[in-house]
Amino acid sequence: MIASKIKPIKEGTDRLRREIQINVTTAVLAAFGFMIALVWRDAIQEAINKLLVVLDLTGDAYIFKVISAAMVTFVSVIGIIYFSKFKEEDKK
Repeated sequence: MIASKIKPIKEGTDRLRREIQINVTTAVLAAFGFMIALVWRDAIQEAINKLLVVLDLTGDAYIFKVISAAMVTFVSVIGIIYFSKFKEEDKK
C-alpha cells in the first residue's frame, strides 16, 4: 500500500530531476553561445572597422556606426541563413 503511493512520487521526482538537468544544460549551452557570439562580434566589428578605414569612410562617427551596424547585420544574416540549413538537414 505504501509502495503504491511512493512510486508516483518517485516518478515525479525523477521527471523533475530530468527537467532540471535539461534546463540547466540549456542555460549553460546558451551562455557558451553568448560568449562565442560576443567574441565573433568583436572580430567582425574590427574587420569592418579596418575595411572602412581602407575605404576612407571614417568621416562622421554616426554614419560610421550606421555603416558598421549594417555590415555586421548583413554578415550575421548570411551566417544565420547558412547555419539554419544544418538544422533543416537534421529534421530530414
